[in-house]
Amino acid sequence: ATQFKPDVVAAATSAAISGCLLALLSDCTVEGYRGGTPKRMAKTSKSLEDLLGEVGLTEQKRARVSEGIKDLLVQQLAPFLSNIAEDDREDVDDARLASSTLQTKDTDKLSFGAAGSVLVGAQKLHASQGENKKLVEMRRGVWESLKDFQRIPELDYKPSARYRESTEEAVLNPIIQSKQVLVVAGGFFGDEGKGKTVDAIARHPDVKIVARVNSGENAGHTVIGPTGIKYHFHLCPSGLLTPGKINCVGPECVMDPVSFMDREISQLIRDKVSYKDRLFIGNCHIVCPHHKLLDLMASWSRPNSSTLQGMAPVHASKARRAGLRMDHIFDDRAAAVKQLELDMNSYWSALAGLGIDEKKLFEVASANPKIQKHVVDFITAPDKAAYVFELYDKTVVNNPDFPLRADVSHMLRSTIKEGGKLLLEGPQSYWLSNCAEKFWSSGTSANTCAAGMLAASRINLQDAKIAVFNIHKTPGSSRVGAGACPTSFLPQNHFSSISATKDDFDAMKLDWRDVSNHFFKSVQPNGLVKPEIYTNSTGDYDLGVAMAAATCIHPTHREFGVTTGKPRVVGFFDCVAHCEMMDAQGPLCSLGALDRGDDYDEYGVCIAYVFQHPEGQSMTSNGKEYKSGSIIRAGDQLPTQPILAYCHPVVKLIKGWRDTPIYAGGDWWKNRKQPVELPQHVCEFLDIIEHFTGSKIISIGNGPKGDEIVYIEKCA
Repeated sequence: ATQFKPDVVAAATSAAISGCLLALLSDCTVEGYRGGTPKRMAKTSKSLEDLLGEVGLTEQKRARVSEGIKDLLVQQLAPFLSNIAEDDREDVDDARLASSTLQTKDTDKLSFGAAGSVLVGAQKLHASQGENKKLVEMRRGVWESLKDFQRIPELDYKPSARYRESTEEAVLNPIIQSKQVLVVAGGFFGDEGKGKTVDAIARHPDVKIVARVNSGENAGHTVIGPTGIKYHFHLCPSGLLTPGKINCVGPECVMDPVSFMDREISQLIRDKVSYKDRLFIGNCHIVCPHHKLLDLMASWSRPNSSTLQGMAPVHASKARRAGLRMDHIFDDRAAAVKQLELDMNSYWSALAGLGIDEKKLFEVASANPKIQKHVVDFITAPDKAAYVFELYDKTVVNNPDFPLRADVSHMLRSTIKEGGKLLLEGPQSYWLSNCAEKFWSSGTSANTCAAGMLAASRINLQDAKIAVFNIHKTPGSSRVGAGACPTSFLPQNHFSSISATKDDFDAMKLDWRDVSNHFFKSVQPNGLVKPEIYTNSTGDYDLGVAMAAATCIHPTHREFGVTTGKPRVVGFFDCVAHCEMMDAQGPLCSLGALDRGDDYDEYGVCIAYVFQHPEGQSMTSNGKEYKSGSIIRAGDQLPTQPILAYCHPVVKLIKGWRDTPIYAGGDWWKNRKQPVELPQHVCEFLDIIEHFTGSKIISIGNGPKGDEIVYIEKCA
């Protein structure tokens, strides 16, 4: 570029930076568009060649400068893009963050090979490329260290229990009738399918209130109304569509009232669903525009590392007693303005800390589709406190559509005193809770375990009779976000590091049965997975990568983020983590999506971990030392995440139940003689889980619909 006039270079560079990154590299990305197509990009962005033409370069010079800039961008962006992390929340509107000069909105399609070459489709997953090659080498090193690992006695456990189909009246209703407070909690890392159990409990006539008592709009769930219409809720409890139920959003929840009205209540208004006499809002903590911008700035150089819902910043304000609550919007305005202005000091400090001004923040925020308009407008408001309260006056105080306010904690306690029952609907999960010590650094900002929900409800725990329903989903147990997960088929951040997408998995042309059979045959007699290469017509792949990809795209699994479409990381059922969760939350368990096992010849359950540090180092957690070869069994003290990152699953294989499929829509299930005794291999699977975790499984899911749930009991 130095061969040309400085003003030409400056103009071309300025045009390049101000344009969308995908426009600059549009002819380098060949396939796999999800959020935007080439046609769409043509409407919204000019190509680099066009921009260079506008500043006076000849066609020959345009080509040379264009290639030079592209090569430079590829070299500079390769390390930047390799660090993109998955979102760490369940079922949320995932944020696509912008860096200080470049958007990553559509760059998650790019992966880089040798000399900065752009990889597309199945090439991203080839075992010889980049991060895949490193993964293969790492796995081989671990295997060499552990291949002589001695078989543990637990692998010889022989399941013998038999289970049969029962009824809701025989299994669920007695639990509801004997308790006052019913808690539905996620048992793993979110997205477990809690909605089925919530719906079933909410329908019971003695359940009077369904409540969300903590967390915010970073949680989400889809609820199907009585007319078949889907509603997307984030703070609204699922019971809002169950006739005759009171629904509450408690005072420990955090709410952006503008977003709440625009995204959730607007659906009810649109379809004329009555809610004013059945939905009550407590004295919530308010997610203000500056909280969402603080979220953006905190993730400035770590694209996709946050939901951009302002969760961490608003919980920080909550902990400092510095933010606004719902009552502030209605009460002494002068005091509320002072409170807000003090809380906004963190906003000004963040700008200074990044070395940027509001002009730059506006540029980045307005280009990000996940930053809402009212948040962007806050940046340019000359009097920010006045802007915020004018916004809340319009949206909340003077808006007849805003739900009624109430002392929710008092409502919950009064319901119990009057003999009614409460249903607390859990957001996220046990292991994503901010008090989950073992995964603390990659959790959410609220205490979303069962104990956290009970504390947030402010009921009298000494007198209340409580039941906790722990929900898990398997086969294909999944986790989103960064962090350790010993039972995953590949490291938690691997797909993120190579920007893999569903289109890339489709391009691999994987045969599910062939891949899965190869994978489970790689489990050795000692329970460890031996690394292998899987080969088909599209290339050579690490077997774990192939298995993870094939699982994600399996028609009954479809493990991709609801908004981003990014693949979740899937793996074995984890008895070790599940056991600790059960110890903390009680034995009642519901396993969703068990009909997935209909298409497995074999499946595996993790019954222990083995620690192996690549450099032979020992590590300590809570006073306990872990050396290479240390075994962590179900029921043992669970180490923290830095140690779990070097743990590998010890897997007990079981047979699948392909010949006796339990899918609710299948012939075998439709033609069964009720009540049916469950197929032998289903029983073995359930027995193993109950044996190693101490759980009591009361139901299984056998299809995607809300009523496709099977209550079970042990045969005498």
